[in-house]
Amino acid sequence: MKISKRETRFLVVGALAVFAYVGIVYVIEPLVASQLEVREQVWETRAVLERHRSLPPERDRYQRKVDALKARLHQAEELLMKGEKAPLAAAEVQGVIHRFGQESSLSIVRENVPPPKQTETFVEVPVELSMRGNLQAVRDFLYRVQMAENLLTVSKLVIRSRRSRDGTLSVDLRVAGHMRHEEKR
Repeated sequence: MKISKRETRFLVVGALAVFAYVGIVYVIEPLVASQLEVREQVWETRAVLERHRSLPPERDRYQRKVDALKARLHQAEELLMKGEKAPLAAAEVQGVIHRFGQESSLSIVRENVPPPKQTETFVEVPVELSMRGNLQAVRDFLYRVQMAENLLTVSKLVIRSRRSRDGTLSVDLRVAGHMRHEEKR
């Protein structure tokens, strides 16, 4: 059987088409796919590298934030009572209250120190008082409590008035100082 030139051309063109198809499917496509994969890995590696390059300035920024927070914590701790135990802190609160009462011309009639209240972060040391004085003296006393060097809170304030010519008021209040909660080790 003899193959004509035309059939030979068809066979050659067909063989070339098959080789081209096989070359595209099994050689060029995997090469392109691997190149795309390599490019993607290069971009991911560059992104990781950029993140790592930006870490030192970020670290410095976070260190400055930590230092600022430590300074704020130190300022807040300065507002707490210095007593190591609740009775010492209560005595400190009583001393401050007595000084403020004298400076404001209030007379302390009754005083009571209830047990301290513990929270997760601090201990509240309350002092209950009954005082007498005029309205301006009460206002001055409350202002001094508000502006005290240490953190003092007024959790209860009851003002009663009696009919009198000198305008004397009876005041019941609870002033609390705060100290750091010492955890048992």
